[in-house]
Order: sequence, then C-alpha cells, then structure tokens
Amino acid sequence: MRVGFELLQKQTMKLSLTPELQQSINILQYSTYELLDFLHRQANENPVLEISETFKEPPGSSESSIRTHKINSQLRGSSSKSKSFNGENDYNPINNYSGNTETLENHLLEQMSMLRSLKAIERKILQFFIGNLNEYGYLELDGNWAASHFSVSVEEIEDMIQVLQSLDPIGVGAKDLTDCLLIQLREHEDYNELAYKIVKMHITDLAEKRYRKIACLYNVTVQEVQEASDFIRTLNPRPVSHFSKDMTHYIVPDVYVEKEKEGFLITVNDSYIPKLSINPYYKNHLAMNPGNEVKDYVKGHIDDAQLLLKGLEQRQMTLYKVTSTIVEEQQEFFIKGIAGLKPMTLKDISEKLQLHESTISRATSNKYIQTPHGLFKLRNFFTRGLNRVNSQATESTATIKEKIKVLIADEDKIKPFSDQKLCQIFENEGTKISRRTIAKYREDLGIPGSSKRRRF
Repeated sequence: MRVGFELLQKQTMKLSLTPELQQSINILQYSTYELLDFLHRQANENPVLEISETFKEPPGSSESSIRTHKINSQLRGSSSKSKSFNGENDYNPINNYSGNTETLENHLLEQMSMLRSLKAIERKILQFFIGNLNEYGYLELDGNWAASHFSVSVEEIEDMIQVLQSLDPIGVGAKDLTDCLLIQLREHEDYNELAYKIVKMHITDLAEKRYRKIACLYNVTVQEVQEASDFIRTLNPRPVSHFSKDMTHYIVPDVYVEKEKEGFLITVNDSYIPKLSINPYYKNHLAMNPGNEVKDYVKGHIDDAQLLLKGLEQRQMTLYKVTSTIVEEQQEFFIKGIAGLKPMTLKDISEKLQLHESTISRATSNKYIQTPHGLFKLRNFFTRGLNRVNSQATESTATIKEKIKVLIADEDKIKPFSDQKLCQIFENEGTKISRRTIAKYREDLGIPGSSKRRRF
C-alpha cells in the first residue's frame, strides 16, 4: 500500500446559493410589514438607494396595482353575491376595528402630560420608568443605577417613583407584590391599619392562614385578623391586567381578488410598498470617474441596489402567478365560499407553474388574500381531503368542518347529534368519515360533545 500525497481532479455537483438567490428567497417569504421593515434597513445601509413614502391608493379604489389579471369563471348561473365577512354587501373597515387599543404606556403618558409642574429632566426620568414597567406594572429598577444614569441624586429618583405610583391605576410602579398592595392600602378611602401591618410584616403568615399567630402578635382577635384578610383580598395584585399589552395590529392583504361579470380580477397589492430607486448622482459619478478610487465602492452598492429591485419585481410576479393558479383551481370557493373549497396541495400548484414546492410555500407564507367572502391566509387554500363513496372525487377538510358547524347549529338541542350520527349523515351524502375524525374536527372547532350540548 502506497502512503503519500497526490494531486487528484474530481468533478462533483452541489447546490450553491448565490447572494442574489438568498436575497430573492428572503424577499419572497416576507409579509408586507416584514418587507417594509427590510426595505427601510436596506435604504439605511445602502447610500445609493432612495426610498420615497408615497402612499398609493389600495387596489379597487383607483388605478390597478402592479399587475392585474382577469380569470373567466367557468361556473355560470350562480346567484351568490359578493359579501364581506360581516355579511354586508359593502366592506366597512370600521367593523374590524378593535376598541381595546389603549396600552398602559399610553394611559400613563397621557397622565404625565397633565403634570405641568414637572421639569424636563423629571419628565425624561418618568417616561423612562413608564417604558420599563414589567407585564404586572411593577418597576424592577435599581435606584442607584438610575441616579447614575440620569446624573441626579437617589432622592430625586425616589421622588419620581413616588410620582409614578400616584398615577392611575393605583399600584402601578410598585417594586413587587407586597409594595403594590401597600400602595393600594395607603390610598384606600377606608384605611385599615391592621391590614397594612399584616401585608408589610406578615404576608407569608397571611398566605399560610396563620391567623392565630398574627392575632397574638398584635393583641387582637382571630376574627379581626380574618376581617383584615378579607379586606386585603379585595385589593388587585395585578392592577394593570385590563390594559392591552400591544396596540392593535392590522392585516394588510397582499392580494385582492374581486368578482366581476366576466370572471375574477386579481390585483397584487403594492400600495404599502415604498418606491425604491437608485440615486442618479452615483450613476453619473461612476460614469464620469471610471478610474476613481471609490469606483469599486459605488459600483458594489449600485449592484446591490439593482439586485434588490430585481428581487422585488420577482416577488410580485411570483405572488401573482401563484394566486392566479389558486383562483383557477378554487373557482368554486370564490363563487360559493367555504362550501366550494376543494382539496389542494402545494404540489398541485408547483406542478402547474413548474416551480419547486418550497417556492410555493414561501410565496404563500404569511400572506393574506382579500376575497369576495372575506380575508383569508393564502395557506388556507391548501387543504387535505376525504374520498367520497364510490367516486374518485374528494371533499376538503375545511368544507367538512363547515358542514359540521351548520349541522350542529341546526340540530335539536334536546337531542343533539352524536359523533356517530354525524358520521351517518356524511355517509348518506357520499362522504366516508370515521367517528374519531368527526370528534377531532369538532374539537378543532371548539364544539363540545353531544352530552355537553344537550339543553335540559
């Protein structure tokens, strides 16, 4: 056996992701808000990129967006009218507005704005405290560190904590649970001295219900300790729990599908995507100074900007093609609603478009489509199906779940349908489904079993 070094030439094949391909993949899977954030970051990092926040009207209100396409309907004579998901003919965005949008931070900042006597540094400190409250409304902050951070005395920090604790709701800004309860006891109109002492010194004994021990320490009756305990239980250990943790997030449709007389109009929404362009100054500089030492720097950033613009165009084109194919495959859904949804997989769309399944997956991930029947995730159109009796046809799981909801809504509440009875109903209609599958779908819908649905 010969041992040693030698030079060999070997030919192999492997998949290599170029920077252009990697960026294209990332852009394709971004949602509208993620893409918006990504573009702003790119504009900050690339000096040749210009970004303009010019608002464009959403599809359907003026000229169409980046790409539209009409698909003729093959299903004629349908009396179904286009409705929004609130059941009305005209879509009203106010109906989807959540009233509970006030956050604790906004509530406290509004109160702070009314404190006219605060100095600028005091407002800055108080605002810092408000922004650092935990989920329970407690302020877990070291006073010495805060004093050093703002270059003020510890006494000034303590004063601002007192101001914070004076705001509504009572108990906000406390150090911990004990401090929160003490603040509420001090501010209560019916001050209970015994309750205050118990919370401050004997919170553990109170939790363990050692009433006799507490009574002996303060020379009071067990009944008085019990009354103090009942009073303490009326306090709120989490005074900020009723505030919304986050502001309401609104869903922006990535694609619109509108029903027309001749078929469907598909519009890719680019109304929220800012306009990107390459600053002409850098192009001119590169043309006039080809031998300049900054040439490579400028050229590199221009190439990156062009790749980004190309990736955006490719994203919109891919999203358009995928949506068009989905509409062609699911025409009955866009006319009839959920009842018309048929089984469809990523593979079905990828074969029609001659694209990889992973590309279809990325194109439909975190994307929303506005249809005549409401707002849906694009992923909702990919459903499995069950075979029908004596037929090659299948019925989607979404359609079956919708039928289960309708059947249970219309059932006799005194004698509700059992899972076995629902199986028989489906089998009579030509769909074979097991009792266990019915039970699973019912649980997915949040519907209890027949025994709990029975009305006595």
